[in-house]
Amino acid sequence: MVEVAWTTLAERQAARMWLDRHGVAVDEPTPLLAVRIGARVPATRTYQVYGVLSPVVWVAALLPPVPVRARFLVFTALVVVHPLLLWRRIRKADRAAARLVAAGARPSFRVAAGQVGWWYLAAVATTFGGGAVLCATLAVNPVGWAAALVIGAASAAPVLGRALRAPVIADDEASRAVDAALRTYDSRVFAAPFVFTFLAWIDLSTDWPWPPARVVPVVAYFVLAAVVHVRAVLEVRGRRLPPGHYGTEPRAALGENRGR
Repeated sequence: MVEVAWTTLAERQAARMWLDRHGVAVDEPTPLLAVRIGARVPATRTYQVYGVLSPVVWVAALLPPVPVRARFLVFTALVVVHPLLLWRRIRKADRAAARLVAAGARPSFRVAAGQVGWWYLAAVATTFGGGAVLCATLAVNPVGWAAALVIGAASAAPVLGRALRAPVIADDEASRAVDAALRTYDSRVFAAPFVFTFLAWIDLSTDWPWPPARVVPVVAYFVLAAVVHVRAVLEVRGRRLPPGHYGTEPRAALGENRGR
């Protein structure tokens, strides 16, 4: 019995646009790619609304009437819940895609880490490691900050763990290249660590006037994290998929080939 994967027109169009941004033009993506990519792109469009609401909640969390621990928890819930709900939808699509192909092997950690990005992994370590050090040494509200860091790390762990250790879902070289690209995509979209650097500012906002002994380390941490995160973005900018069969040829190209 052959497994059939159903996709909507919007998902197939989204997959086609995603492939085009990665240097591949197709008229209709292969069923495997339509399932995997098509579920991701429409889901992430809600980030536009999410991006507008986040600063509003951030400002509200800093208002004096809000209890300190509530500031940490409200902000953390905002940046954790939405991406995880989207990621669960992605996991469902990947399980459907996995039924279309034979079980694949897990890539080695070194290979998967290169696909995800070494600078991205450094950004994760800088964000949570640096935040933990500041929380342990300088925090005015260590309990709230520590709880927020633990929740943030716990939310990123399953996404990053799957990106590094999940079996390959592919049936040819083209789908293997997409599998590698989606590991990069998932880690950055569903487990973005940079937002957790703002926890340091929540802690700092509860202590006014700010003593230099606390401001300087927080600023240094924030700048270091920002530099590493920018380097992580540049690390994958310009990556293109190699030539291969990603779907049917665009109609224009097909007409040119027939004319020859």
